[in-house]
This record gives sequence, structure tokens and C-alpha cells, in this order.
Amino acid sequence: MYSDEELKEQAISILSFLEKKYNYDQIEVFLQSLKQLQGGTEFKTPKTIQSSTKVGCAIRFFKDKNLYFTSFSLPRSFDDLESIFKKNMFPIRSKHFHFPEISGLQKEIKNIYDKQISQKEYSTILELSNQIREIGEENKNLILDSSILLAEERKIIANTTHTLAFERGTWLNLDFRALYRTYDMIISGEKHYSSRILPKSIDSIVDSLISEVIQRSKKSQKLHNLLLPVIFSPESFSNLLSFILIPNIISNSNYVHADLSEGFSTDFNLIDDGTVPGLPNSTAFDDEGIPQSKTIIFQNGELKNKLNNIEESDENGVKTGNSFRIKKFEIFPRNYRTYPRVYPSNLIIEEGNKKFGNIVSEFDEAIYINAIQGYMTANYISGDFAISAIDSYLIENGSIKSTLPSFNMRGNLFDILRDDCTFTKDRKVIRPYNTPYSFVSPYLITKSLEILP
Repeated sequence: MYSDEELKEQAISILSFLEKKYNYDQIEVFLQSLKQLQGGTEFKTPKTIQSSTKVGCAIRFFKDKNLYFTSFSLPRSFDDLESIFKKNMFPIRSKHFHFPEISGLQKEIKNIYDKQISQKEYSTILELSNQIREIGEENKNLILDSSILLAEERKIIANTTHTLAFERGTWLNLDFRALYRTYDMIISGEKHYSSRILPKSIDSIVDSLISEVIQRSKKSQKLHNLLLPVIFSPESFSNLLSFILIPNIISNSNYVHADLSEGFSTDFNLIDDGTVPGLPNSTAFDDEGIPQSKTIIFQNGELKNKLNNIEESDENGVKTGNSFRIKKFEIFPRNYRTYPRVYPSNLIIEEGNKKFGNIVSEFDEAIYINAIQGYMTANYISGDFAISAIDSYLIENGSIKSTLPSFNMRGNLFDILRDDCTFTKDRKVIRPYNTPYSFVSPYLITKSLEILP
């Protein structure tokens, strides 16, 4: 395994070789070292712990004003590099641009590196697994399964400006699945947790999942009133945003975007901030060497900025630092083999004035939706969506009462954010499934939904 200094030397050596051998106009060398340890529990039994290590390199360069991309695993000899450049160069449709000078732009982001995760000791996973097992054993009607991932990433970027960036970060991913048995049914629930550092305790995370599952076991009540206010949980609200609003705040010259010039409610404020210590996607710089920053996207409902990378910004324009190499649908999505595209880092929605519990207490009757399906089919141009509420509850006389059977609804997220949205003071850190970014999201309260019988 390469040391930090050896990785840096490798990046510089590859860059120097390519410059001397091919004399390309612009060259970028990206190195990633990724070590992972996976384990967990299944039916109250610890899983076999698996470890993996990979080190790889991705290169972008301009040849005759055309952009090319290639990637390969390390170690490689320089003879291998020549073969790769002859056989495995992929043309990328792009305007001409210059790779940034990254020297002096690096800054340290606190709480993105945890030495205990970095050491990837089997005992760390075993300790977490035992904590989860012990919590599950407290209730004889409960089976609590988990998947645990510890990861350490080191990334190095060097380019033709003869500057270099290096960063080391760690990640913890916890996926929980609870099965709760009642006298006539089995109820299931899931929860996902991502962090850059080990939490002091996982009790609160697991306890909230268990509470949700037990709550769902209460007697279902058929929904008779279809004209009720709806409260979306931070998870369900974030899922809607991911597939409707987010595509429209990413600069991409190859896609059509919705017209958001009319704006939204003045209560809606959204920023992207990759510099907040400890949030899942905070880094000192993105995967092109641009410093991460705080970008105001919506201010008092008005669209102020879109996120970009070098390709999708003007030569002398502001760079937001949102270029990431993402392989979707993976537990750890960062992958050197993928081409860098524009993605958010940490999307933070401004809080409201009232806490969730206080808002619930004000309703004689309402619906609380904890989980939804179907949001991936939403129309990000029009804002229309048709979804199913698969985990929802009836609020009566100021408190959450019985569960509701699954039901369908439709609405328009743009209309909701424009005319009928209230946000809670409570917020949660959420990384929606199938997304490489995270939200700090409040609950959303609205009446602008059509509930289908």
C-alpha cells in the first residue's frame, strides 16, 4: 500500500511522463486510494467481515483541442501507460478549458477524518455489531439487521499548472433494517446513517427506527378525509427535492432545465455548503482541485446561483467547487473510474419558526408521511409528481395516532414551494438513497396535494 508521499510522487511522475512523452496542451492526473471494511449483523448473527483496497488513476487531457479521458488501476509501468493511451482513450464532448492552479488554495476541513475509522480495525465493526445486537435483543419480537461500512479515501490531483492537492477523509455508512412481529403480521422499517466520524453512540439512531416500526404496528385506519394537510418527513421531502429541484440547480449544457425565474416563497432558502465540519460531503476541494465553498442557490425564494464545475462555467466566472467523480447506486459512490460531473455537496434548507411537535399539536386532523415511493418518476421540468405514501400516520387532536394503509397522491413541487410551504425548526441530516449528496432538511407542511381514493 502506498504511503501519502508515495501517492504524491506517483501523481507527479505520471504527469511528468505524459508531458515529456506527448506534449499535450492540458493534462490532469487524479489518484484515489480507497480502503474499505464491511460487516454488520444478520438475524442476530455477526456477518463475515470483508476488507478491500484499491488504488487507481484517472487522466484527462486535451489533444488537438479535443478532450479525452482514461482510467486504470495502479501500479502501472510507464510502458503500460503507453499501451493504455493507445487503446483506452475515450473522447469527451466538451468545450476547451484550463485546469486550475490549485497551489495555495487548500484548506483543512475539520471532522472529515477519524483515525479510528482509518485504522479499520475489525474490533470497531465488532463493537458496533454487538451494540446493535444488544439493542435488538431487548425486544424479543424484534430482529435488527445492519450493514456497516468503514472507508478511508485519499485523493491527489496534479495538473499542468504543476500544482498538487491532497486530502484524506473517512466515511461511516450504517444501514439498519428492523423486523417487528405482532400477533398477526410482520412490520419492517429501514434507516440509513452517513457520517465522516464515528458517533459517540448509535442508540438514538436505532431507537428512532424501532419506535417507527412499533408505531407502524398499531391498528391501521382507513383514510376517509382526502382534503387534509400533509406533513412530509425530512427523508420524504429530500427525496422529492432530489429528483425534481436538484436537476434544475446543476449547470449542464446538455439538458433542458425548468424555468424557475418566477421564484418560490420567500420562506424558501437553500445553500450548498461543502465546508461544514462533519457533514457527509464536506471536503477541502472538489475532484478538479477547486476549493469547496458556500453557494447561495435560493435566497428568499429567488434563484441566485447554480452549481458548476470547470466545464460548465465561464473561463473567468465563479467556480462553485462541485465537480465529483460519482458511481451511482453504490454504498460509497466516489470512484476514480467515473468522469467528473456537477453534483451538490451538502444542501442546507433554512429552518422555520416552529418545532415539529408544536405544529402537530395544532392540527385537529392531518397526515404525517414518513416514507414515499415513486418519486424517481417525477417530472423535473414541470415539477409534477405522483407518489405512494408507504409509511404514513393519521394525526388527530394534536397527536400522531394510527397508521394509514398505503395511498397515492399527486402534486407539483414547484407550486408547493411557491404558494403553500411551511418548514419546521427541526432539521435532520439526510442522505437520500441513490444520491451522492446530503441534505440538512426540515419537515415540510402543505395542503397543496391531491390524495387519490
